[in-house]
Amino acid sequence: MPPPVLEPDRQRWQHTRKSEQLFPSIPWIELLFYFVSFWSGCFYSLYRFYRTSQRWGQYLPVTPIEDSWFGSRQDQTDLEWYVWPPIILSYAPWAFLHIVLAQLIRRFCPQHLCRFYIVFSVYMIIPLIGRVGTGLCFAVPSVMFVVLLTRSKVIIWLTWCLILILFNTQFFISYLESWVEDIPEGDYKVSVMVAWIILRSLSFCLEVCDTDPEGVLSPLPLLTTLLGYCLYLPFVCTGPYMPFTDFQAGLLLPYKEWTLKRVLGMVLQIIRFLWWMGFTQALLFHFYAHSLHFTPELVRKMTSWSMAGFVYFLTAFLQLKYVVLYGLPSVIARVEGYDPPRHPRCTLMTYRFSDIWRYFDHGLYRFMLKHIYIPWVGADNSLIRQVQGTALVFTFVYVWHGVSTQVFWWATINFFGVFAEKLGDYISRMPAYETWESRWFPGSWQRRLHGLAAVCLYVPSLAALTIFLSNLENAFAITTRIFISGFPECTLSTFFFMFCLGQCSMELQNWKIRQKDKHKSS
Repeated sequence: MPPPVLEPDRQRWQHTRKSEQLFPSIPWIELLFYFVSFWSGCFYSLYRFYRTSQRWGQYLPVTPIEDSWFGSRQDQTDLEWYVWPPIILSYAPWAFLHIVLAQLIRRFCPQHLCRFYIVFSVYMIIPLIGRVGTGLCFAVPSVMFVVLLTRSKVIIWLTWCLILILFNTQFFISYLESWVEDIPEGDYKVSVMVAWIILRSLSFCLEVCDTDPEGVLSPLPLLTTLLGYCLYLPFVCTGPYMPFTDFQAGLLLPYKEWTLKRVLGMVLQIIRFLWWMGFTQALLFHFYAHSLHFTPELVRKMTSWSMAGFVYFLTAFLQLKYVVLYGLPSVIARVEGYDPPRHPRCTLMTYRFSDIWRYFDHGLYRFMLKHIYIPWVGADNSLIRQVQGTALVFTFVYVWHGVSTQVFWWATINFFGVFAEKLGDYISRMPAYETWESRWFPGSWQRRLHGLAAVCLYVPSLAALTIFLSNLENAFAITTRIFISGFPECTLSTFFFMFCLGQCSMELQNWKIRQKDKHKSS
């Protein structure tokens, strides 16, 4: 099954992105002021939150740690970080064995590579999630494969939704907890692994519908490829999501001879991500942001600076966590010949709301763009059609991340943020507005105006992030502090620092565009 070529619609979207336009320049002394102000505020807020964490540590559900260089207490309440990094480290010897065996099979009998992925992964995940959990990992792609035989994308999408909703019902969760009650955090591990498998199964089915709409390919090799894709060991637990077309392209690559440069590159990349793992682990000895999820009354008692540090740490920790959880498995996949999506880039210095989704989880972004947004919008690039496509994308985000109240509000705020951005783009392209803006806000004043407009998106994004990374109560406490109890000092301070962030982000965007143009010209 040959990989499909890049769709014309996708090529069109790639060349008309608003974020590829240069912003007007501003004086360097003004830019320096924004840069110093923003980062000074960030580091000072972190310092104040550190002091608050240490002072309240005795009242928080943190874990006493003996004989540690970093401190006597550690916040271990982030379940994702508590579960997966120890598993990744314990599986390290098996990962190297996986590399060796996969390379031998690729060299001498590449037609059996997917069978090897299936057998090796089963051997590894049975001790991790038990026989029932492993059976569910097989059941989901098997059901999706049966539905694939219809070659109907509508039925495939409906089946995908039903499976996800089933896995999120209290009825199923109670049974799952009883099935894996002897395995530590067994229900959580199974839920995460199955969620990734559901997404990969959907990707596989949609791609096959595009490349083999008549169903001429033999079912058994297709099923083997599907199971090999879903159970590929480096990504089976933590992701990232790699589109099936990328997996297939790597699967078809010939064996590549090992060189000293290739070995050293792999070792350096592993050391790099292990360093970030150690750094992230050390931070949890000093900042207890996740423990505050369970004590919203303490969040309400924080000073405004400590609240700012609380939100900033949650955002930075999310970034570091997925750099590790996506980065280490990607090293293994890249060594084995695949081209997985790169680990999350820093989204703090991102000017446009939509680019946060593009740069944080690029694999998931590509899936939503290719299989949801572009098919719906198509050749009709009207604002209404774009808004409809955006609504479908965030409906997908809501369903896949779990149909909970917390995820609903997070996805809803993000939808309105992207909608406001698209509306702003639409208005800015109107001739009447362009004439008005060029007359009253020439040159650098246009950039300052756009920075003020961006603040209206940055501030709601703080609430959305807190909802997703903490809970609704803490998000409400922070929003209340900014706009009500902290008015006007906290309100104006927040807007000022967000304005500084916007100007720094625009300058970074200009630098990226100039570097890209320079690379093209050379």
